[in-house]
Order: sequence, then structure tokens, then C-alpha cells
Amino acid sequence: MKKEKDQVSLYKLVFTQNWEDPESDHTALQIKSGDAVQAITSGGCNVLGFLLFDPTIIYSVDINPAQSYVLELKIAGIRSMEFEEFIAFAGLAEHPRRLGLYERARPSLSKEAADFWDGQDKLLSKGFIMQGKYERFIKLASKFIKILQGRKRVMGLFKERTQEQQGDYFDKVWNTKRFHYMFKVLFNKRMLAKKGLVADYFHFDDGSRSFAESFYNRSRKAFRNIPIKGNYFVSLYLLGKYRNSNEVPAYLKKENYALIRSRLDRIKIITSEAQSWIDSMPAESINCFALSNICELMSERDTLRLFEGVYRTARPGAMVSFRNLMIPRDVPQILKDKIVKDEMLSKQLYDTDRSFVYGKVAAYSIKK
Repeated sequence: MKKEKDQVSLYKLVFTQNWEDPESDHTALQIKSGDAVQAITSGGCNVLGFLLFDPTIIYSVDINPAQSYVLELKIAGIRSMEFEEFIAFAGLAEHPRRLGLYERARPSLSKEAADFWDGQDKLLSKGFIMQGKYERFIKLASKFIKILQGRKRVMGLFKERTQEQQGDYFDKVWNTKRFHYMFKVLFNKRMLAKKGLVADYFHFDDGSRSFAESFYNRSRKAFRNIPIKGNYFVSLYLLGKYRNSNEVPAYLKKENYALIRSRLDRIKIITSEAQSWIDSMPAESINCFALSNICELMSERDTLRLFEGVYRTARPGAMVSFRNLMIPRDVPQILKDKIVKDEMLSKQLYDTDRSFVYGKVAAYSIKK
């Protein structure tokens, strides 16, 4: 396949899957049949999963065109392939000609998405799962963990246990000096800056003195306090892959495939900064907002603009899910009586969030 001159560089592909726990969003948003949903695209996994709740439309918004193209690729694959073929195309099963599968999906892509994927034979031949910039970093980290902890200890973490036994395993077997050392090596400012996260970007509101310490505390919660069984995020971080066909996002499960495929036309992909897009939307037109942690890259002025747009476009009783990675961000003070945080639910979400990278996972409701 010939590479187009105007192709978007592959390095701009940050995620090939979502790292936001969809279960947290489901709990926060309570999407109902007929709802209009706005979500940040990222890897597109959660957008596809939202279709199971029967919304009328999902506005999938991302400032990065490469993320739009990932979702387009997944949609095109689902349209053109049976489940077993799509799983192989994704990279979760063997297939002798993944590039042939891509050729079948290609007619469903926009010109821009086709230009992006044409020439990416190496990536497509491996399958798109775990191929973004962040995922490649995670695979590197998983190899380092296996070296430091040993394969036996790593695989032992996945053994089925009671919650008490899981806590004991973490305290007595897993929580080694080498495990602490890993965070200092892989999650310091200099290393993260090389992976696209600017070193001066990090501030902490969780009592931690560094990203390494903060990320260690979050991983401790996930490995010790949240059931390992069913948590595919832990598999991805420690093994660099999904552990089995049951512990995967909803769109990769056979029982969901036909229903998701029947509703693909309800997804509208938008490449735009969120605040500009939301300014273009009619008043009281959206029921659910899945905002991820996008405000961490915004100024306070743009954050206010975004949430003013959320309030204006929200239908009465609309719900919002919102995250922080590192930089503390919240609804601007001037809007806190209109976009109201559910403190109890937010604590529950944070305590049970399977994707432990986020420093805050919170739920809000719109009061009009």
C-alpha cells in the first residue's frame, strides 16, 4: 500500500484503546434508551460500549485526528467482518492476512482515515490492539515488571483468591523493594516527558511528592483492594495484553457484537477541541457527558468555557463523568451550584475504578 504524502504521522496515535474504566462511566452517567451522549473518543472502546445502552446518538469528540481514525477503523472493521475475523484483525487471534482484512474495511473509512492507515502495514499486520504511543510504553513497563518481580510472582497475582487473600498476597509477596524501584525508573518526570507528558506538567493533590509515589499508591489500590478477576486493565499493565477472551472491553465480546454493529450509525465522530464543539451545539441537547481528563491540558479560562458549554447544552438532570490524571481540576467555582458533584458516588467511583491511573474519578449532575 502506497503511503500518501499528506498522511498524519503515526507518532500522533497516542491510544488504540480507552484507559478510562467504562464501568465507572456507566455508574456515573446511567445512560438510558433515547439519550444523547457526548464522550471523548480516545481509543473508541468506551464509545462502542455505550451503544449497548441504546442512546439515540453518541457525539465522539477528540482534538487528535488520529484518535478519530482509530474509532473509524474499529467501526469499519465491525461493519465488514464477522466477529472471529474482527478479533483476528484487532490482534487477539491469529490470522494469515490481516492486511487483506484491512482492504475489506477500507471502503468504509473517510478519505482522511484511509490516508492515515494506508502505508501502516507493520501496525495493521500485528493488529491494532496495544499499538498506540501510550500502549507501547505500557508494554515496555510490563516487560520491566516481569524482570523485577519474576514471571512466577506476576502470574501469581492473577490466581483466584478471596479479597482478604488478595490483600495478603500484595502485602507479603508482591510489594517488594523492586516493585517500588520500578516506579522511580519508569514513572519519573524525565521518562514521562520522553513519552509525551511534559515534565513541568505535574502537580499533586493526593499528598504525593512525585508521580512515581502517586502512581505507586494508585497501583497499590488496584492490586490490593479491587478484585483482580475481570480487571483487564491490570492484565494490560502487567502482561501487555488481555489475559483471556472474557476479560476485555464490551465491544470485543461475541455476545455484544451483533447489537453494537446494528447501532454503529448512531456514532458521530468529531475532530475538534471539546470547548469549540460544544459551543456549536444547541441548548439542552445532551443527557450524558463523559469528559475524561481533558481539562488538564486547558487553561482555567478554557475550562470555564467548557463547563459553561456543558451547562448550556445539558438537558435537565444530565449527568457528567470527569477525571483527573495528575493536575487537580474541578468544575469552576462559579458553576458549582449548577454542576453539582455527588461526593458519595464520586468516592465510590474512585475506590472501585479498575483503571487505577486516574487521581480523580467523579460524577456530577446538572441542576436547572
